[in-house]
Amino acid sequence: MKIGLFTPRIISLKLGAAKNRIELAEALTQYGWEAHLMGRVEIGLAENNSDIRAYQEAFKDYLIKNADFYDVVLYEYDTLPYDRSLFSKKTLFIARPALLHYNYETIKIKYDSKTLIKHFLKKLISLDFNPVSKEQRLSNEYGEVSLRNADVIQVQSVRDKELLITKGYSKNKILIVPNGISDERYKLFDEVTFDNRGDDLTIAFIGTFDFRKGAMDFKFIIDYIKKEFPKAKFVLLGTKGLFSTVDDVLRFFPKRYWNDISVYPRFEPLELPKYLSGCHIGIFPSYFESFGFGALEMMAAGLPVVSYAVSGPSDYAIPELLVPIGNKHSLAKKVIDLFKDKQKLALLSEESKIISKKFNWNDIAKKASEDYKSIIKART
Repeated sequence: MKIGLFTPRIISLKLGAAKNRIELAEALTQYGWEAHLMGRVEIGLAENNSDIRAYQEAFKDYLIKNADFYDVVLYEYDTLPYDRSLFSKKTLFIARPALLHYNYETIKIKYDSKTLIKHFLKKLISLDFNPVSKEQRLSNEYGEVSLRNADVIQVQSVRDKELLITKGYSKNKILIVPNGISDERYKLFDEVTFDNRGDDLTIAFIGTFDFRKGAMDFKFIIDYIKKEFPKAKFVLLGTKGLFSTVDDVLRFFPKRYWNDISVYPRFEPLELPKYLSGCHIGIFPSYFESFGFGALEMMAAGLPVVSYAVSGPSDYAIPELLVPIGNKHSLAKKVIDLFKDKQKLALLSEESKIISKKFNWNDIAKKASEDYKSIIKART
């Protein structure tokens, strides 16, 4: 069986957007799949060509010529807004939403004043005062067309499936395939022990530092925690995205905190346990996700994660550590209360590791393989 895993990104483990495709591909090979990882370069675009329309056209042309080669084509759901009849009938077309566009319509994200002014001026110049930007509306349209034309929709969380059902998609058309962790990485995470951590509270966050991930809530959270634990430190990992540099991230915080905030825009995946080894608790103040892989990684290292109750973390985070979306006060308070109770912290640390083991890539790939083959058989 052959599967093509397509992404408009560059194929690299260092870049979170493509990492799960790489790891799923590796796991599927154990179950007889010949997996082909296909980024924008692999379908014929220049590495520096990130134009979405150029990718869509190139992807369409590639599949018209080559879809027959694959039993399954797995692709980002907003990258193939074309009629299904253009492509091979025998190939199973699976659209995979990275972030469902419906969330942008219902969840209000907080921005800084500079960004709000920029957005307002752009709307003023274009005379387009729709609360959803033109770019996002186009993306929404692409996503809608792609989802309607897909044979199957593959989501990463229960809530994303539930959301799609409310939008009229059949539950029988939707598969849940979460992200996972490999055996190799589990072994490294298991080397992170609770005994290695210092006495002063150290908090971790893994993810790009941007507005959707709660950039505007971080200052309040750190302020609140610092009042209770003045020596508290913070480790922000994999921040590169909307804000590329360490200085870009630090500007969100008062200078008096800078020495207590370590920012790592990029890191080698196998070195992540080393960065987490001195941390006690993870935070994840994201406003919406499909899975929120960084939260699971922190849990694998034994860090209880206090998170907003968004898609993804709501499937695996410890329920008592989930707080309503945007409730930064409750998030910060839970961190403080947990650190004060060392016995509970130790217990939830072990529980976090146990929960994370339920997301082994081998198990996830086995289930996905069975589902793919079952659907293909039913279609023949």
